[in-house]
Amino acid sequence: MSVHQIIYTSCMRGINGINDGQQIFSYDNQFKDYNNDDIKSLFSYQPPALESGVIMTEEIAATLPQSFIFRKLEKGKCALSLSTYLGRDYMGSAGRFGNHLSHVVVADEMDFMNYPCEFYGGSLLRRYMEFEEVNNPNPPDFLPTPILEKGYIIDVDTVLEFLSIGDRLDIYKNMLCAMLAFEKERKRIVICDIPENIIIWIAALEYAVPLKMALDINFTTYEFDPSLSASQICGVVKSGTRYTTESKRQHFVFDLYQNDCVEFDKDSEFYDFIDTAFSLSFESIQDFHTFLVEGYICERANEELYSAYVLYSLLSDGLASVTKEKLKSALSFAEKYAKSLERVRIAKNVLTQYEEILKMDKWMFLAIMNYLFSVKDRLDKEEQTVIESVIVDRIFREFLNSENTEDIFLSFYNNTKQMCIQHEFSLVTGLMQESNQEKLLVIMQSEVRTWKIAFLIKVISMYTKEHYISCDELILDKPLGDIYYGIIMAAYSQNSQNGFFLVTCILNEFANDGAYLTNMMLNVEGMLLDLPNGEKEAEKLWKYYRQMISLKQREELAVSYHILGCYERYEQIFMLFELQIQEAADVATAKKVFDEHYKTFVQKNRTYASMYGQNILVMYYNKLGEYDTKQIKKTKMELFELIVDLKMDAEFSSELIQELLKGVPYESPSKQNLCFIQNAFHYIYNFKQQPITGKLLLLMIGMIIEEISSHQQVKEKIGQLEVLTESKKADLKRMSEKALKNYWIWVLPNACKFCRRNDEINMFYSLFDMSSSVRRDFFVECAKLYLKQCKTDKDYNAFIEYFDFVYEHSDIQIREDLGKVLCKLNKNKLAELDEIICETFHMNKQIIKFWEDIKETAETSNPMLNNISNLFRRKKKD
Repeated sequence: MSVHQIIYTSCMRGINGINDGQQIFSYDNQFKDYNNDDIKSLFSYQPPALESGVIMTEEIAATLPQSFIFRKLEKGKCALSLSTYLGRDYMGSAGRFGNHLSHVVVADEMDFMNYPCEFYGGSLLRRYMEFEEVNNPNPPDFLPTPILEKGYIIDVDTVLEFLSIGDRLDIYKNMLCAMLAFEKERKRIVICDIPENIIIWIAALEYAVPLKMALDINFTTYEFDPSLSASQICGVVKSGTRYTTESKRQHFVFDLYQNDCVEFDKDSEFYDFIDTAFSLSFESIQDFHTFLVEGYICERANEELYSAYVLYSLLSDGLASVTKEKLKSALSFAEKYAKSLERVRIAKNVLTQYEEILKMDKWMFLAIMNYLFSVKDRLDKEEQTVIESVIVDRIFREFLNSENTEDIFLSFYNNTKQMCIQHEFSLVTGLMQESNQEKLLVIMQSEVRTWKIAFLIKVISMYTKEHYISCDELILDKPLGDIYYGIIMAAYSQNSQNGFFLVTCILNEFANDGAYLTNMMLNVEGMLLDLPNGEKEAEKLWKYYRQMISLKQREELAVSYHILGCYERYEQIFMLFELQIQEAADVATAKKVFDEHYKTFVQKNRTYASMYGQNILVMYYNKLGEYDTKQIKKTKMELFELIVDLKMDAEFSSELIQELLKGVPYESPSKQNLCFIQNAFHYIYNFKQQPITGKLLLLMIGMIIEEISSHQQVKEKIGQLEVLTESKKADLKRMSEKALKNYWIWVLPNACKFCRRNDEINMFYSLFDMSSSVRRDFFVECAKLYLKQCKTDKDYNAFIEYFDFVYEHSDIQIREDLGKVLCKLNKNKLAELDEIICETFHMNKQIIKFWEDIKETAETSNPMLNNISNLFRRKKKD
């Protein structure tokens, strides 16, 4: 205990040795803070001004109001002070008016066992000084240590009796409302009444709150200027001070002289309680105070007292009648101020009202549950289970409520779920407890809307994922699989539309996990097959699965492939490949998809290869047809090499070969083209056992002719070609002039070099099917080559053989063309050739006549004009 006192008044000599006048008279010798400014501020007193013309007398001085003050100081200290106007100073009748006495007692807050108001009117604080005490030239002694003894004027009965008169109780309730509003409004209470009533009003206000709160309320029974007061509650007199009509604007004024008191729109329940407590049963408010003191750490008298009362009522009267706003304030108060044990007591109380919680407004339910979760760890296991059960039961109740729309229910569910997450409780785990699983099946027996189906599936699937339940536990003969099965059968029993919607919901829940998705697809398929039209429903669901994979599972395909492979689901494996190929955005992607699939499945699984190998190649080939890039030829070439290696009769092989042949020029082939031509030849001729035709045949002819290195090989090589073509000629009719020119440049030089006899030239010639224009070019180009060869060899025998060949196949145009070729020979060469031909064919007049016509054309043609004519002829062809 630490209680001290100090007296301030006018005296001849104070304890500190100061000369006469207003000063500290004395204090107890343990009072170290006697000179503290907060304490010295309590020495101030200004009496009311007297009316004009009235002179201060001893009698008037005795009537002036005392100022009884309670003030909370720093460092946990509180002060009681009584300031009394004494009139004359220490000299007594010879002294001057203006003297007052201020007696201050300071104590630790914990030393106050009574309300501050109750110390009024006792012996603790002095109201006067003896003449001998103050009119003494010697310093006074130290004061004794005071004892906090209550006075004789203020007690509960006095206050209750006071408030029972007239309308004082109604005035008091408004006064209490003003006091609790101080923290928010920052307006003092100013009470203007006779001095002996003011302390009772203040006492009534203090009695409304526990002692701890009352010690936080500063008051003064008399203030000269309430606007400058350090007190929350101020008493004033009706005149002679700075209390004026302006005070009503600045303060909450209760003027009992003029019956002019401020009124408030008050909390009806709390003030009904106050009305009852101060009129009929003060024990009820004492019980309320005990509730606050024992269970809560709240020290300020403010509007939170209303919330405290709501909580007090809630715990005594139950949840049934509480409103949303009241509940919010009550729980807020509990969260903010309740002691640990009290928080638990509140939770236990609320849990006894299980049915009321289930019926509460949704917001109120969430508020209650949020509070219960906040103290869950301090409850026993059984009570924790009750908290979880009420959450789950409320979700089921809302789910079965036919008035709830999807948006309303899901909003409530998501808010509840979020709250559960914050408190580390899995709502889906609660919903999926064994005792609740039957409820899920019962729900599905009645007609439900599609959103409810989707919700049930979401709950079950989230439970599966949260608990990492293995795919093996989802099959039909396992508990969780049995739940899926029951719900699926129930949904299909209503109608197939609901059923199919439900199974798509199941797949959607596992869309982001390839393993779960594919396993669940297989599980659900097995369940669907129990339906009368199960195969059709399963087929529909596989199509849906394919769409899901397309949209969401591109990176999970490897997992899906693996699972399908384990169950030898070849149709579905091919389906995934088809999906990948269709979605390939470029050649590289398509090739990668094909290569991986071929290596993983086609090469390693004969059954799968036999069932889908051909389709896979066709699909890949068709996909490559969508691209037009530099990479495509190489990719198609690799595809062709693959079907050659596989010795597979792919339905697109002929088309593919023709595409690849387009890129092969009519010339001596490169190493790569040579390999392709040979592969194409062996594939068509040896594997497919079909004749070689078209461009491939022309290229093969060119290659074989190119291989001839001696005259002795001619018939052998051309014989090979005859066998190769099966006596069908190579078509030169459709070749462009440019291609034909390149082909002649490639093939004819070697052919003419080694085909030196008529029959050999005929064999070579017979390989081709030519149009008239092509024949002309053929004969002209051959003529040029044979003439050039004669010039080089200085031997006309090869040309003579060619001339004999021309005679057999000639027509007027060819004869003329040959003459124009020979026109380039000089006269000597032409004469020399003429002599040889005439000597060789002197027995055949027709061939001599044929030669004579050719020679005439040669002699009469101008080589330069001939070249120009040929040029124009070629341009016309172009």
